[in-house]
Amino acid sequence: MIFLLLLSRGLAQSQVIEPLPHGLAVSPFLHTNGWGLGVLVQNWKGPRSGTFWMGDLTSYRSKHESRTRSVYRDQGGKDFVFGKLYYAYLLEVLWGYQYVVAQRTLSTPLQVSLQGGIGPAFALLKPYYIEIAVPISTTQAIIKVDTYDPNRYSFFDIVGEADFYLGFDRLQAVPGAAAQAGVLVDLGREPALIRSLALGGRIQAFTRPIQTLYQRPGRSWWLSGYLAFYIGNAWK
Repeated sequence: MIFLLLLSRGLAQSQVIEPLPHGLAVSPFLHTNGWGLGVLVQNWKGPRSGTFWMGDLTSYRSKHESRTRSVYRDQGGKDFVFGKLYYAYLLEVLWGYQYVVAQRTLSTPLQVSLQGGIGPAFALLKPYYIEIAVPISTTQAIIKVDTYDPNRYSFFDIVGEADFYLGFDRLQAVPGAAAQAGVLVDLGREPALIRSLALGGRIQAFTRPIQTLYQRPGRSWWLSGYLAFYIGNAWK
């Protein structure tokens, strides 16, 4: 009798917790060169396999960017990034396949899945505006707002960074594609609650080189790592 009781308890503890068919979650989305917001939509076809949609809008900052102190700081000049041409943002939507390699149970509330996906990507480029000192006499100058042009402006012409909200009317979208491979780790015993850690790598390719700094050549191919912690709900 005692043996049967212990056996039944052991079987209960090892009972597999299967994922619910549908899930929706959001997360702050981090990648090698920026951060933003991500969304995950899951569709499980069975206890071990399914499909997913993953979308995110993130910033992109070149590792070569550095803010420079304005020589006009005592006159109200703001720090700026010398040679910066554009703010860049990445909009990506991927569809993919997921497969569970380690199922969670009542005794081990941890599910590990492999994910692979592909989909469209867009690099959104907004001009970076700076304030320029334009001399009108030997002792006076007026402030002009413009984008950086190395043929017209030197470092000492730049008063500082202009208003961020300028330039949205000149937003450019450069189309491309992205592919990713990663791991999704689900935490907890309750399948209706999504608490998932996602990490992996992505490769992006665009139809033309993306150049955000004058000093650095544009690149059509990007490779980055990503990390996200999704929180949401699942249902039947």
